[in-house]
Amino acid sequence: MHTYSLTRRSCLTQAAAFSLGALAPAAAAARSGRRAVVINMSLEPDSLDPTMAPAAAVGEVVHYNVLEGLTRVEENGAVAPLLAESWQVDGSGRHYRLRLRQGVRFHDGAALDAAAVRFSFERAVAP
Repeated sequence: MHTYSLTRRSCLTQAAAFSLGALAPAAAAARSGRRAVVINMSLEPDSLDPTMAPAAAVGEVVHYNVLEGLTRVEENGAVAPLLAESWQVDGSGRHYRLRLRQGVRFHDGAALDAAAVRFSFERAVAP
């Protein structure tokens, strides 16, 4: 049987070399000027469609990097505008009038308009 002994100095030297080697790819990426974000997930989401799977299943990080809603709920519970710049709620609390942000386009170049918002709501509640 062959035994291997490792001195403390040798161990620290190898650990330092390993650490520097592990950091090299990050330094190379930083120098390259690439502006990419890589997100590692332990599970693949079933769908990126929020009407097919809840946002929690998609993962909050993926959800908010792929989709943008009409509003968002801030940490303090306040509702903040996103695609809807402002809104009014009628006295019954059942009807909302939204003012959409101008100049917003989908990935295919189509403009965001009231018809697109209505379609999204109807699709989400469809059986």
